[in-house]
Amino acid sequence: MDHSDPRVEDSIPTDVLDGTETEQAAELVVEAAARKTMSASDLARLLVDAGRSITDEDDLLTLLQRVAGIAQEAIDGADYTGITIDLAGLTYTAVHTDERTLSIDTEQYEAGEGPCLHASRTRTSVMLDSEEAMAHWPAFASAARAQGVNSFLAAPLFSAELTLGSFNLYGRGFHAFDSLDAEILDLLTTAVSRAIGDFARFKSARDTAESIQRVLQSRAPIEQAKGVLMAMHGIDADAAFDVLRKQSQQTNVPVRVLAVDFLDKVTGGDGDSGT
Repeated sequence: MDHSDPRVEDSIPTDVLDGTETEQAAELVVEAAARKTMSASDLARLLVDAGRSITDEDDLLTLLQRVAGIAQEAIDGADYTGITIDLAGLTYTAVHTDERTLSIDTEQYEAGEGPCLHASRTRTSVMLDSEEAMAHWPAFASAARAQGVNSFLAAPLFSAELTLGSFNLYGRGFHAFDSLDAEILDLLTTAVSRAIGDFARFKSARDTAESIQRVLQSRAPIEQAKGVLMAMHGIDADAAFDVLRKQSQQTNVPVRVLAVDFLDKVTGGDGDSGT
């Protein structure tokens, strides 16, 4: 699907939806939310330690990808999942699980209203179906319903100093989400918000929004190249990135440049992937 809206065209897909590690993490989060067995701070450490510490925008986006996959796995009613950045006058989708997420986000951004924007701007969670949404945001709700989306669950992402955006789940069915789903999402967003707070402690809101956007623009071709390599060679996302990383080390060419060149060769149809 071709997205002409710049607010969604650089969003990167989560690539951990089918992994055993994601399934295990999702089970742990569900258990923690249902039985109150883990604090948000403990979960934050688990999520960050499972990858790398959050020292730059790439680390933050990797965490957002991972948590989006966990949320989609943990919450049965979630058919489409995304994370919206909404601060300092900039609004865009950073992470998504599939193309439909981007379509729904575009409808919301064009309407200038909807559950995800409301969650971000009020720092409150939103859970409702399309009938209720129609009363609040008729333009968005009508567009979403036309695309078969009838339930919404959105939770804000923020630290004490900074409101970053929202974590958004869309469901095809009516009343797809319940109170436990909201608790699971709240636990995840609280954990992620702690990491965001540490990352953005010495940044302004505008600097944070712009720096994440710049990294998204550089990572988009890398994610696309990974997807092509996964399909071509039957490998997972980590192995696909390793292919690019090793060639980068061997040639002393940045991974992004290699990814762009690889995609140009593939789409050019000359049969030489170079990778």
